[in-house]
Amino acid sequence: MKQTAKTPPALLLRWAEERIGAVAAVRDASHDRDRSRVWELEGVGGVSWYLKVSPSEKFYMRESRAYRHVVPALGHARAPQLVDSQARDLVMLLTAVPGAPAKRLGLGIVEWRAVHRQAGVLCARLHEAGELESADRGEAAASLDAAAGGAEKYLARAGDRLSRTSGS
Repeated sequence: MKQTAKTPPALLLRWAEERIGAVAAVRDASHDRDRSRVWELEGVGGVSWYLKVSPSEKFYMRESRAYRHVVPALGHARAPQLVDSQARDLVMLLTAVPGAPAKRLGLGIVEWRAVHRQAGVLCARLHEAGELESADRGEAAASLDAAAGGAEKYLARAGDRLSRTSGS
């Protein structure tokens, strides 16, 4: 098996192989953050999966819950699917989906508008999926408050670059 300098712990790699079969190659797919630990696993037949270790129990619970309950509302081709997870090690095994992050594509204004429209369609699907469980409501409210605070920060940074529209 071809491995990179930053490979998953052997125990987690064995755990993944018990679920997906032999792994032919491992590629570090972590984000450029200290606590990001993500690996792309390529199977013998060329199929890929992602092995991800969450940085904390809070993030693990949030993300694994989203893969179980929210992602199905988006549709199977629109997001990775959770193959398995293990709370003890904060690890998730996910299917790979085709595509690349929009930030890396060098999109123009027209393409960015299309991305935002697609995001709106996905948000609508989430709203149509039904009520949140009580355990998720508090966290969702906190996330909305944080997003609103972030929007205020970006608006302040934009300053004079934004123009006022009629009716505001």
